[in-house]
Amino acid sequence: MNYRVATIEDVKEIVKLNVDTWRTAYQSIFPPEFLQNLSYKEKEIRWRQRFNNPEKEAFIYLAETDSIKIVGFSMGSLEQSDLTLKTPGISKYIGELMAIYIHQEYQRKHIGVKLVKMIVERLIESDISSMIVWVLKDSPNCKFYEILGGKHVGEKMLEYGGANYTTIAYGWDDIRKILSY
Repeated sequence: MNYRVATIEDVKEIVKLNVDTWRTAYQSIFPPEFLQNLSYKEKEIRWRQRFNNPEKEAFIYLAETDSIKIVGFSMGSLEQSDLTLKTPGISKYIGELMAIYIHQEYQRKHIGVKLVKMIVERLIESDISSMIVWVLKDSPNCKFYEILGGKHVGEKMLEYGGANYTTIAYGWDDIRKILSY
């Protein structure tokens, strides 16, 4: 497995992985029509904007096979998202793990841990020692963040496809601890 910084040339593969992973990981959470209506084209526009006009100092790392197929990505930020800033009591978490997606076939092979560690290392380089991530409460991946030492620090309701879903925040006061996993 190879790991590297993403570039704008990777957008199409990132988008495909992003949409396809939503469709498999969240099939028990979202209605089938919502997942089927996720648009590669719309996501590609948004991802291209991220590379052309980086939001909140975001950075993206990729995991790819030796045959150069992208099988995972993580996105972090040196600043908090608006969701974090608007949630009382958790604004102390400075860095943010904004996204992590691993192709279903490559999950549980420590790729996600490596991608999170890359985010953590980047935050530490910027003198940031705390981090937060928002996750759908019913996500099958919540345990992943708990194993990495994330503590449940808040909840928010978010609207997706006309319905409300609970998201929970996992926070790390000292992200250096993640590097020991």
